Amino acid sequence: MIDRWYEVTNRTWGSVLAETAERYPELEFIVYGHQRVTFARFYAQVQRFARGLLSLGVNKGEHVALWMTNCVEWMVVQFAAYEIGAPLIPINTRLSADEVVATLIQSRAATLVFKRHFLGKTVDTLPWLERLIPDIDRADPNHVVAPNAPDLRRLICCDADGPNGALEFAEVLEAGRDWERDDVLRRAGAKVNPFDVANIVYTSGTTGAPKGGLSTHRNNMAALHHWIERTALCPGDRVYLGVPLATNFGCAYVSQLSAMAGSTIIMHETFDPKQALRAIEQERVTWFPGAPTMYIMMLGSPDLKTTDLSSLRTAIVGGAPCTPDTIRAMKEKMGFRHVVHCYGLSECAGLSTATFLDDPIEKTATTVGSAFPSCVVRIVDPETLADVAEGGQGEIWLRDALPGSCVGKGYFDMPAETAQAITTEGWFRTGDVGHLDPDGYLRLSGRIKDMYIVGGLNVYPAEVEVILHTHPQIRLAQVIGVPHERLGEVGCACVELEPGGRLEERELIAFCQEHIANYKVPRYVRFMRGSDFPLTSSGKVRKFELRERMMRELQLQN
Repeated sequence: MIDRWYEVTNRTWGSVLAETAERYPELEFIVYGHQRVTFARFYAQVQRFARGLLSLGVNKGEHVALWMTNCVEWMVVQFAAYEIGAPLIPINTRLSADEVVATLIQSRAATLVFKRHFLGKTVDTLPWLERLIPDIDRADPNHVVAPNAPDLRRLICCDADGPNGALEFAEVLEAGRDWERDDVLRRAGAKVNPFDVANIVYTSGTTGAPKGGLSTHRNNMAALHHWIERTALCPGDRVYLGVPLATNFGCAYVSQLSAMAGSTIIMHETFDPKQALRAIEQERVTWFPGAPTMYIMMLGSPDLKTTDLSSLRTAIVGGAPCTPDTIRAMKEKMGFRHVVHCYGLSECAGLSTATFLDDPIEKTATTVGSAFPSCVVRIVDPETLADVAEGGQGEIWLRDALPGSCVGKGYFDMPAETAQAITTEGWFRTGDVGHLDPDGYLRLSGRIKDMYIVGGLNVYPAEVEVILHTHPQIRLAQVIGVPHERLGEVGCACVELEPGGRLEERELIAFCQEHIANYKVPRYVRFMRGSDFPLTSSGKVRKFELRERMMRELQLQN
C-alpha cells in the first residue's frame, strides 16, 4: 500500500497554488511594504503573467532566470514559471558580475527577469547586462541577441527605467490579459509533471565552477509536506521572510511552503534586525525562519526590550550551527515557544531532517533532528564506502524513501559531476560529515569538501582560490573557514607571493571584492612562505592543520 503522504504530494506547484487560492481567496498571502496581496489576487496575477510568457513563446522546458531582491514580482514570476513548466533559475543578488554572467551562460537561460536597481538604487544592473548584450538599448526586446550567452533571447525588467531592449513587467501582464483563453494555459499546465524540474538552484562547486542543482516539483513537495506536519504550520500563520528568495531557504522553505500551507508571508527586501523586530510587532508574526546570525543580531538589538514579541510561536534555524545559549536566549528573551533545527541541501529537496517542537534545548542545539519519512539517511566511510558502525562518524548519504521523494536530478548539463554526486543505487553523497545518535538524530561534525558557512551562505574554498590564483603576485593561495562570533565562520586566506612580489592585505581584499560576492571575500589574510604550508606525503596542503595553526595565530576558538 502506498503511503498517504506520497499520494498527496503527487502534484505540481501550479495545482497547489490553485487549490490554496480557491480555499482561502481573501486571506493575505504577501505583505510587502504597503502592498497586501490576497491569495486570489496573487493567483490571478500568476495566471496572467503565465499567459504573457506563453504569448512571448516561453514554453515548457525553457529556463527562466530571476535576478532581483525580494519583492512581490519575484514570486509572481516564480509561480508563473511553475505553471507552464519552465524551470526557474534564482540568481543571488550578492553575486559578482562575473558570477551572474557565468550562471546565465551555464544555465542556458532563455528568459531573464530582473530589476534595474537593487537596494534603493545602490546597485545598477545595466552595466552588468551590457557585458552580455553590448547594444542593449538598441536591441529588439522580442529577440535579444547576446553574443556571450547564445541561449538568452528575451529580457523582462520590473522597473520602469529599464533598457529599451527589455520588455516591461507590466507589458507581459498586459499581454497575458489579451491572451485570456483558459484553454491555452490549461493545456500548458496539463503538460507539467510532478517529476519535472521546478528549480535550478546554483551552488558553488568545489572546483570553482557553479553547479545548478535540479529539484523537482515532487521532491520539494514531499519534504514540505513533512515539514508542515513536523512544525505545525497552519493556515493563517504569519511567516517572516528576510532571507533572499533567490536561495533555497527563501524560494522553497518560505515561498512554496506558504503557498502549500495557506500562511501569510511578511516580506522584507533584505534583512535588518530593527525592521524585523518592528514587523514582528506590527504584523503579529508567528513563524520566523532564519540563520543563527539573524537571531543573534536581533538579540543584540537595543529595540528588543521595547518590542512586543508576544505573537511569536516557532523559530526555524538552518544553514549553520546554533549554540544552546543562543536557543535559550531565543526562548527567554524573544518568547519563542518552539525552536526547530533543520538540515538539507537544495539538491535533495532542500530539507531532509529536523528536530521536533518538544525536543529539549540540548537536543535542538546539538543535532539537526531525524529524517523525514521521504528521506533515508546513511552514514558511510568515505574511503571504503561501507556503512560505519552504529554511532560512528562518516559521510552523510541521502536517498529517496519512495521514487522521487528526496534526491533531485543532479546538476544541469554536468553529467560527470552528477555521476560523482549520485551513486548508481540513488544515494546522494553530501560531502558532509556526521553521525546518528542513539535516537536516530543526525549530528553534524564537519565537511569533507572543506566548505564553510558565512552567515548561512555556503562558501567553497576552491572557488575563492581560483580567483586568488589569477592575481599576478600570488604563487599559492589556500582558503579555510575559521570561527566568527556573529557570522558563524569567515574565510582566512593563506598566501605565498611570487619571488619579489609585493601585496598588502587591503589590496588582496579589494581584488577579491571585484570578482566574487562580498560574503566570499576572506576576512583574514596571512602571508606565508611555501615551506610554512603543512603538506601530505603527496604534496597536498593539510587544511585541517592549517586551520588549527591560523586559529592559534588569530586567537580564535570554536
